[in-house]
Amino acid sequence: MQSNDKVGRSERVRIAQRSAYAIRLARTFYAGESLPISVVKPEDDPLRLDWWTTNFQAESTDSDRHVGALRLYLALSRFSKIELHENTFPARLDFDDQSMRPDKGVIKVLLDRLLVEPRMMGAQLVFEVTEAGQRYLVGRTAEKTS
Repeated sequence: MQSNDKVGRSERVRIAQRSAYAIRLARTFYAGESLPISVVKPEDDPLRLDWWTTNFQAESTDSDRHVGALRLYLALSRFSKIELHENTFPARLDFDDQSMRPDKGVIKVLLDRLLVEPRMMGAQLVFEVTEAGQRYLVGRTAEKTS
C-alpha cells in the first residue's frame, strides 16, 4: 500500500452530507433489501485492512448489489471534505450525523477480484478502483442499457 500525506494522521475522511442522504442514494443504486452500506458498530474496525478480509463469505460480483455498491461509494466520495484521488473512496464515511462504512462482504469480493486495491492516506484506509474495476463498472453499465 502506498501512502499519501493529504490526510493527516488524526483527521478522518469527513463526508459533507448526512447519513440519510447516503441511504437514499444507496436505494437509487440498488433496489434490494440489503443496502450495501452500514453504520459503524463498536466492534467494527474499518480503518484496518485485515478487518475487511476476515470471515470470508462466498459472493459474486455479478450481482446488481455489487455494482450498485461500487457506484454508491464513488458517488459519496465526491462529498469528501478532503480531496480524494479520482476513483477512490474511504473505508469509513464520517457523515455529519454518524459514521458509516461500505458493506464488508462487498469489499472482500472487490478486493479478491482485484477490482479495488487498498491504499493508505495518512492514517486513513481508502480503496482505489483499479483499471479492472473501472472496466467492470463500464461493462455492467453497458449491460443495463442494452
